[in-house]
This record gives sequence, C-alpha cells and structure tokens, in this order.
Amino acid sequence: MTYRDFGKTGIKVSPLGFGCMRLPMTEKDGKAVVDDDLAGPLLLKAVELGINFFDTHWFYCNYDSQRAVGKALKSVRDKVYISSKIRLDLVVEPPDFIEYLKRSLDLMGLDYLDFYHFPALSYKTWKEKVLPMKLIDQAEKAISQGLMKRLSFSFHSDPDKIHEVIDSGAFSTMLGQYNLVDRRNEEAFDYAKSKGLGTMVMGPLMGGVLTDGGQTFLKQMESSASSPAEMSLRFAWSHPSVDMVLSGMSNIEQLLENVSYAERAENIPAEERKALIDRSQTLNELKDLYCTNCNYCHACPENIAIGRIFTFYLQHKIWGLGESVKKRIAQGGGGWWGPPRKIDPSSCTECGACLSACPQKIDVPNELKRVWAILNNL
Repeated sequence: MTYRDFGKTGIKVSPLGFGCMRLPMTEKDGKAVVDDDLAGPLLLKAVELGINFFDTHWFYCNYDSQRAVGKALKSVRDKVYISSKIRLDLVVEPPDFIEYLKRSLDLMGLDYLDFYHFPALSYKTWKEKVLPMKLIDQAEKAISQGLMKRLSFSFHSDPDKIHEVIDSGAFSTMLGQYNLVDRRNEEAFDYAKSKGLGTMVMGPLMGGVLTDGGQTFLKQMESSASSPAEMSLRFAWSHPSVDMVLSGMSNIEQLLENVSYAERAENIPAEERKALIDRSQTLNELKDLYCTNCNYCHACPENIAIGRIFTFYLQHKIWGLGESVKKRIAQGGGGWWGPPRKIDPSSCTECGACLSACPQKIDVPNELKRVWAILNNL
C-alpha cells in the first residue's frame, strides 16, 4: 500500500478509505445491528492490509456503526484515523455540537476523533445553521479540549457554492461524491485541493449501482479492468485532486479485491482516464434519477425499500437487466441496512419523511410512482 499526503493536514492516508456504512448486519432482539463477529475481524483485516482511515456516522448501519467501529479499532487506535459526523438535525443550541460529539466518543469508547464532519452540508445549512449558531467556534472549542483534531465537511449538492465554505478556512478536509456517471464536483475538488484541503471521494461505485452492471457494463465501457469495481475505483483515483476514495465493504472478499486495486492506485495512465470519461457519456440518460442508494430514506414509516426500488430501476434502464431485476424484486428488499423491507411502494402515504432525508433532493413519492409503473411492466 502506498500513502498520499492528505492535503496540508500533515498526515498520510491510504488511497482506499473504509466507509463503515455497509458493515455486515444481523438481528438481535428484533433489531438490526452490526454483526460484531464479522465486522470486527473485517475492520482489523483492513488495518493489517494497510488501510488507515475509517469513516462512520450516527445513521450508518441502523445507528450501530459508530459503536461497532470503536469497539473493533480500539486496540489499534494509534495506527488509524477515525472520522465521524455530527447530527446537525439535532443541534438546536450551539453547545449541542460538543454534547453530541461526546456522545459519539462514549458510544465508540474513544477519547477523541481524528476528523469530525458537518455531513451533507448544503449552502442553505451553511448560511442558516452553521454560521448563525457559530458552530465553527464550537468545533474549535472541542479541538482545544482534545475531543477532536480536525473539522471536515461533506456535501451532496451546491458544488457551485462550495467555494465560500472552503474559503472560510475552518476545514481540513472535504468529502464529496464523484464517479464515472457524476463528475459535477470535479472543479470543487480542484479548488479544495488548491486551498490545501485533504480531499475524499464518496460514492465511487454509486452505491453499488455501477458494479451491478457486471461484464455488460465493462463491455459497454470497453474497459480492460477485471471488474466494474476496479474500473470505477481506478477512475476516481485517477483524478489528480483526489487524495482518497472511500468504499463501503461488507465482507473479506470485497476488502481483498479493493485493496488489490488500491495497491496499484498510483499506476493509472492518463489515457485510461480520458477513455473512461469519453465512454461514460453514454450514461447521461441516468441523470433522470440520481439515487446513490445511501438509504437515508430508510426512515420511511411504511418500511418501503425506496433505495432498492430505485436501484432496480437504474439496473433495468442502463443495462437492460430486466429479467434479473424481476427475479430480485420477487426475492424481497433485504439489504445491508437490515431486515426485509417492502418492494411495493403502494402503501406510500406521501408523508414527506423521505423528502427531508434525501441528500439528492429527489421527489421521492412521485418518482416511486413513475419507477414502479415501469418495473411493473417488465
């Protein structure tokens, strides 16, 4: 494993970071929780193989990722960098910032976090919450108390307005979406890099959508890569303004595969990148529904598998995998987030819970109707 400078933070990170959003799950007392017997060895194996950055969040793995990550990595704390994220929706008063940071640390059994994010930061949230509540001051206070070392942010929108956030000088690193299909954040990465921020990519496989194309996808892209995962990760690493790419991994096989690609991350020719960009134009049709299967919408009170339904639609539309989609719909909607959910959206009440949760600002109720009508006619 080679290591890269993480902006001007003074540290070096593995080109592959472990996104702890898709850890193996099990059921305990009727609740979906992280399977410690599988997740612990998986995370420690990642450290053994050279990965030194682990990113978690309150919401991940049915609110159980932070606990599991802290438990697994406590024994190797001095070898890794651990990142988590504040629940901005629960910050009502400025002191709540430090209160929830302390709760994360207690849950993880750690004394400090290396990086702490304002997650899914939009320009609206920046202007209407972060600045008025002086949450940057709270972060600096937490740093002075030794509870965290660096402040970071992630964003899912407004790349044209991200300059103001970067220019605030408050942040050490930036995390943004970037993949073969969605390249709109390229300039934002370039700008962040020019200002000394460490840069991280999330969604390099578009929540698994790009890998689901299989050999059909590779053939369409005319890629010599061994798998869609290799092709997609190599593309993200090839951006000169990207320091690290986060990938969610659920088992040892995925880990070993991705690490083998990361070990060659520095040997990607410019012509390969250009060829992939040229061929990716054929995927422009996908822009009519940009769902990354992040499953923030899993708070649906009707237990509808919104992300899974949208994923099925994309698999059908882009790669023509209609027969496969029909079989998977029949199998139900279980996934990394927990027990089975409804693959039929007919019980949707249009309550709006998904609208407020979706970082892509998808009109979920209406899109569900449109997409389900198409899938029903396969």
